[in-house]
Amino acid sequence: MAWALRGAVIGLALALGATGALAQSAPAGNPVKTGKERLGGKADDEQRVDNCKVPPERRGPKPRPDSCTHDGK
Repeated sequence: MAWALRGAVIGLALALGATGALAQSAPAGNPVKTGKERLGGKADDEQRVDNCKVPPERRGPKPRPDSCTHDGK
C-alpha cells in the first residue's frame, strides 16, 4: 500500500512539473506579455465612454466625446 501511495505522489509531482514547464514556454517569435499588457489598453476597450487619455491615433472609428470632465482630480 505504501508503494502505491508513493508511486501516486511521484506521478502527480511529475505531471504537475511537466504542465508548469509547458505553461512557461513562450511560442517562438512572440514575446511574453504580462497580464496588464494582454488585458490592458484603454484604447482597445469597447466599453469606454469617451476618448479621455486615449491618443488620437488609437481612438478608432466610433465617435466618443473628447472631454475629461469625470477625471476627479
